Amino acid sequence: MMKAFRRRFIVLNMCLAGIVLLIAFVTIGFFIGTNEYTELRSTMANVLKPWNTDNAVVSKNGSPPRNAPSDSKSKPSVKPDGERTGTKKTESERKHEHNNNITTMFYDRNEKKVTVLSEEVVFDEEADEIADAILVQQTDYGTISRYKIIYYRVNTGSMVKMAVCNEAYIGSRLIRMVLILSAAYLLAMGLLLLISFRLAKFAERPLRQSIEMERKFVADISHDLKTPITVIMANNSILKTNKDTPVSENMQWIDSTDRASEDMMQLVSNMLTMSAVDSQPKHIHTVPVSLSSAAERCVLQFESLAYEKKIELEEEIEDDLKVMATEEYLKRICSSLIDNALKYEPTGGKVIIKAYSRKHKAYYLVQNLNSRIEEEDLPHIFDRFYRSDKARTLTKGNGLGLPIISQMASLCGAEITVSSNEKEGTVFTVVFRRV
Repeated sequence: MMKAFRRRFIVLNMCLAGIVLLIAFVTIGFFIGTNEYTELRSTMANVLKPWNTDNAVVSKNGSPPRNAPSDSKSKPSVKPDGERTGTKKTESERKHEHNNNITTMFYDRNEKKVTVLSEEVVFDEEADEIADAILVQQTDYGTISRYKIIYYRVNTGSMVKMAVCNEAYIGSRLIRMVLILSAAYLLAMGLLLLISFRLAKFAERPLRQSIEMERKFVADISHDLKTPITVIMANNSILKTNKDTPVSENMQWIDSTDRASEDMMQLVSNMLTMSAVDSQPKHIHTVPVSLSSAAERCVLQFESLAYEKKIELEEEIEDDLKVMATEEYLKRICSSLIDNALKYEPTGGKVIIKAYSRKHKAYYLVQNLNSRIEEEDLPHIFDRFYRSDKARTLTKGNGLGLPIISQMASLCGAEITVSSNEKEGTVFTVVFRRV
């Protein structure tokens, strides 16, 4: 079950993270691609900038215009007869070697003539066709799929200046960007996979604890129900065997059945109470309630039981002490702690009940001097159905009383603690918010 949960968790986590990352990387790629086209347009505009005036025309000797920079980078390599300088390379060599260059072209409207300053992208034999294709475009910047080029044009009077770039230039940059983003995506997914494994182990921990608590609950409830059910069945079997025996002679079996039924009823009642407490919101609405009155009433309630067990009840209750709680929960907390103390205090012992205040806090303390809880049992004393083996054999109970009052105290914003040693015995302390 846990393996299936872990797999589902990892798959779901990876799917969600993968979709989010994919959207993020696609968005990043879109903006980078858009920026590449914007930068290319800016570069083409800068290439044409020296010739972007009416007087900036290409002279017959190919020299730059009067307002153009005179550095060597801006000089067009055009001879008066229109031949380009340098060794002429084949079309295949130039397209593979210089596919990222920009060619500058000029179209003279008066002479209907196209001048190409370099043949890195556009060649003389196709210049007229490309120029005509650019001139008929409605936008000054765009692509012409037929020739696989990107163009930028500027109209200055009778002269149209055009910058032309091969689509492979921007394509190679976009492919490189896609490869980088893909590698980053795969790396991120790999890291997320490792993180998902760790998160799955962390997430399954409370589920594993919940399953373990459920198994323990079933085992404990079965243990607590098995004994009274066995007693009832045994008693009924005896009564069936002795059908002709007078009822007065069978009273021991009837009383035994009654006690077993009461134990079952007490267990069911506690389970219903625990369920009701668990269904409450994290913090319930509390009101000022008198802790002094609640503690005094509970002491009076248990005086007869303490007398039967020959246990001395000593009370030290501060007058007019009010706390933030609910009347029902406060009464249950006070009475359950006294009942628990009397249950475990040996005959002839002593139980002390105190209620006092310190600054903004109010304390309710129940101490039984002659019984103690083993050190290994202290961390589990408020766990549901938890009872030490010794407690199971010596006392009645189903291990729900202390967990119930612990939950009630928490809902009231109070805190309950327990300490136990040879000198002081066992001390339960509940700290409330004082009014």
